[in-house]
Amino acid sequence: GISVQCQIPFYVSTKLAKMRESFTVPTPDVFAKLGVKFIGHNDPVVSPYWVHGVMGYVMNHLPTFVVTNIIMSMHMTTRRRGLKKDRKNKSE
Repeated sequence: GISVQCQIPFYVSTKLAKMRESFTVPTPDVFAKLGVKFIGHNDPVVSPYWVHGVMGYVMNHLPTFVVTNIIMSMHMTTRRRGLKKDRKNKSE
């Protein structure tokens, strides 16, 4: 009787992620409390934070190229910020 469940988060506000808490970004405590409530549910894959569940549903129903473009845009923005920070640190 071993059950396995995958809990899928989107962004969670952590020091490492450097994201602030918002409507779509819960704190680690909020996400953990919700995650514990989902333990034992029959679904093998869940999104404990309801906003993440809605986001996942929408992404699953969009064409792949649209989702890929959205995700790539987010990562490119993060990369640009990182490169800008690196240039600033080099010049100091």
